[in-house]
Amino acid sequence: MVADWKTKELKHLVSKIKAAKVVGVVNIEGVPSKQFQSMRRTLGKDVEIRVARKNIISRALHDAKVGSLGDHVSGSSGLILTNLDPFKLEKRLKQCEVAAPAKAGSLAPFDIVIPKGDTPFPAGPIIGELQTVGIKAKIEAGKIVVKEDSPVVKQGEPISPQLATVLARLGIEPVTIALKLNAAYDGQLVYTSDVLHVDAETTIAKLADASRNAFNLAVNAGIVNSKTIEYFITEASKNARNLAINAEIVNKQTVDVFISQANAHAKALFASLPPEVWEKKTDEKAAE
Repeated sequence: MVADWKTKELKHLVSKIKAAKVVGVVNIEGVPSKQFQSMRRTLGKDVEIRVARKNIISRALHDAKVGSLGDHVSGSSGLILTNLDPFKLEKRLKQCEVAAPAKAGSLAPFDIVIPKGDTPFPAGPIIGELQTVGIKAKIEAGKIVVKEDSPVVKQGEPISPQLATVLARLGIEPVTIALKLNAAYDGQLVYTSDVLHVDAETTIAKLADASRNAFNLAVNAGIVNSKTIEYFITEASKNARNLAINAEIVNKQTVDVFISQANAHAKALFASLPPEVWEKKTDEKAAE
């Protein structure tokens, strides 16, 4: 017999799924409770996360006629209910990443270096713990200080239990915790993680390049359409004007060029006159 609480939870989830514009399946594997609650708050009121057992989530999706989304429920999962479109939801989740302490045995995400400077610890036995993991520590004025930058683990290397403890005590949280969106359904399509996890800036740059290349190809092929017609009209106008100028045809498009040329020729001619002509011209003006 199915427990009453399971039946109620299932009905509640089905109701929530049907009411939401977008439903997502999120992986919460390995997310500590403290960080999970922090991310929940950061997501805001327009994004609701419902956590339930895997079989209940799958059954709720099936009963709500979103069975294909159930194929993406694995491990520790939750449902996301929102009115945001799937791509905006993915972006919002990305913005909610939080730092967390390293666990013993986990791989360092980058080279971890303890910087030179003061520590929060007074002189005591903990100096031995710091030195054991490779921190160059000493006592100054009753406090423990790090006398020089101290590398303690390289990227990709496992973090020892001792180092994990020391990092936590120093307040260093080198791990990034994130809610991973496995898939999302917007009422028509299921968007999988490989579609949603895109770099917006890279994608926009690629689209811009593709647009430029398509435009250049159309122009070189002489294809006239709504994107290229302005270019062809501009080029035709420019060529017609140049042709008229070369043929010495005077009209409202070319008259300014001929006036400018005549003015330039007059100035050049005047400049080529001998100095005595200039002086005579100057005297005549003075006499007037």
